[in-house]
Amino acid sequence: MVVPENLNYTSWLTVKQMMNKNFIVIHPDDSLRTVIQHYQDSRLDTLPVVDSNDKLIGVFPKKRLYKALLDGSSLDDPCTPYIVNRPITVSCDLCYDDISMVVRTSNSMVDYVVVVDHENKPVGMIGTAEYLRGSQKVIMTSHVLLESIFKANYEGIIVIDNNGGILRINPVAEKMFGLNASEIKGLNLEYVLPDLKLFNKPNRGIKQTIQSLPVIVSQVPIEADNVKIGTKIAFVDISDLEEMARELEIVKDLQTNLDGVLNASSDGVFVSNVVGSIKYVNESGCQLVADTAEAMTGMPIKKLLSEVPVEVGKTGIAEVEVCTIKGRNCIVSHVPINKVIYNDTETVGVVSTVYLGDNKLTEEIARKWLSLRQQLQYYRDEVEKHGNSFDDLVSKNPAFMKMKNDAQRIARSSSTVLLTGESGVGKDMFAHAIHAASPRAKHPFVKVNCAAIPEPLLESELFGYTAGSFTGASRKGKIGYFTQANQGTIFLDEIGDMPLSIQAKILQVLQDKEFMQVGGVTPEKVNVRIIAATNKDLREAIKEGTFRLDLYYRLNVIQFNLPSLRERSEDIIPLAEVFMNKYNKILGSNVVGINQAAQEALLVYSWPGNIRELENCIERAANFVWEGEIGLEHLSAQIFQFNQKAYEPSSYRAVLSDVDKEMLLVALKKAKGNKSAAARLLKMSRSAFYEKLGKYNLC
Repeated sequence: MVVPENLNYTSWLTVKQMMNKNFIVIHPDDSLRTVIQHYQDSRLDTLPVVDSNDKLIGVFPKKRLYKALLDGSSLDDPCTPYIVNRPITVSCDLCYDDISMVVRTSNSMVDYVVVVDHENKPVGMIGTAEYLRGSQKVIMTSHVLLESIFKANYEGIIVIDNNGGILRINPVAEKMFGLNASEIKGLNLEYVLPDLKLFNKPNRGIKQTIQSLPVIVSQVPIEADNVKIGTKIAFVDISDLEEMARELEIVKDLQTNLDGVLNASSDGVFVSNVVGSIKYVNESGCQLVADTAEAMTGMPIKKLLSEVPVEVGKTGIAEVEVCTIKGRNCIVSHVPINKVIYNDTETVGVVSTVYLGDNKLTEEIARKWLSLRQQLQYYRDEVEKHGNSFDDLVSKNPAFMKMKNDAQRIARSSSTVLLTGESGVGKDMFAHAIHAASPRAKHPFVKVNCAAIPEPLLESELFGYTAGSFTGASRKGKIGYFTQANQGTIFLDEIGDMPLSIQAKILQVLQDKEFMQVGGVTPEKVNVRIIAATNKDLREAIKEGTFRLDLYYRLNVIQFNLPSLRERSEDIIPLAEVFMNKYNKILGSNVVGINQAAQEALLVYSWPGNIRELENCIERAANFVWEGEIGLEHLSAQIFQFNQKAYEPSSYRAVLSDVDKEMLLVALKKAKGNKSAAARLLKMSRSAFYEKLGKYNLC
């Protein structure tokens, strides 16, 4: 290898990446006419010649064609006499700067050299043009890469040649010594930094003072093929190191104090990050789970407590729950750890406190918490009892109203129903309404979320199992959901996620009205109506092999494709008012309405989560309003997209003005510029709409 005079960049580009793949092979018995045609098609001056096994035996350069014509050969004569045998070749896996590739290309008698694979079969052609293009690409790529690393380095760096001339200086070194790269390039380093002492051998970590600045200097030679071609000198500001050491000591002191405070607590404390990995456990927590802090660090907290800390890490909202830890029921609070980053609050972890103290305060917390949970569940159940009929499916949308009427008619039968549509469109309530309107209304309605039950348990949950049918099975066995739903309706939600192994048994129930328990020996008869629901495209799932075609046909007897909330925008405000009244009863709040600005925001939002998202939005707003009207400031950031910052009293009117204008623009866009349609979308009169357009110069 030739030692470069200056610093160079290496590459990893192979011949295979550079070669010209647009070539045509010829055979020994091809005519000169065929060769000429191949020259024209490939635009190469040299073509490889192969045998019947496509292995290279020679090349045919264009100058041999000229010789054949000068010799008086006919265009229909074979090219065999003019083939160059045993040509120079290049392996496809050589590096572009490999000495063998360069030498072979230079020594070749033809303009292009054949690139062959390990079986000596031609895979490309390479010449000077390809070599230069590849070299330029690699050099530019390497240059950009090394330049970015050089500038991003924390240390100050100066690169000099063997004579002490400055080749490069990075921005950190410029700032350290008050230098300018363009002014000092090429100057001798001894002249620029006379305080710097250089050595004839490598040195690392030498303390020096340069221009009154204490630094740590490291001197490393730059070599190519064991020949020194330059020197890299790195500088670290000692004051930076001292500051880092001081900060480290402060952090150690804080850690010691924190350990002391948390270990003094009689309650168990678990600290996890936002993804649920444990970062800290105090002594009480270790005693509770009978393990060491070292063993628990990095462990998913759901193994010890539950999934709640992960959810708190996502939502930033504190939660309280009851967990069973080592057979002991404990109240656990999960509080988010928030960090302010650029005026924005971000949740970076969760503190989970397990209350262990046997004292009156802990007992009082437990009693009140359980009481509130029971009350909340009672009120939810009471509200749900009155929301299962078609009359409770609020809608002014003509298509949805027709769908309700059709569903009421088919409810009288026992035919299977398939409900499709996006997540959150109300498939659950629609299924309840069909059951409530059917002759089976007095019998059970059993809902099964097929995606929420682990696959190994799904069969036993659906069909039950006999006593002792598997390890860990109950001695008395267990009845399944189908048995529980006998004479009534079973609602198989998210059926698109049901495993293929279970789909076959569902098909049997549909066809024969019977099934076999896990571990059973005789089939059980069942009289049940199946309503299935999915937000997936089952036809696409059939193509992918994840859903049975025969089951699809059996389920798709009667299908209702529930529309998204975007397709029934006239229902947004009526539904919002229904949810407002619902949560007034649950929360004991007194929300009396939704003001015009908030209504406009609800109308123009796209609602990807559909009715479920709308209900969550109103529940959140009811918690913040408590009494009075829901306004823009009570809507979440996802709904109120136009300004996600918190409202300040001084800027409230300005914000409302900006939002008002944005609402008009969004409505016009949705109505494709039709002002009458936009006015109807915002439920405004034409005159009021045009007045607002004039106010914001949007006419």
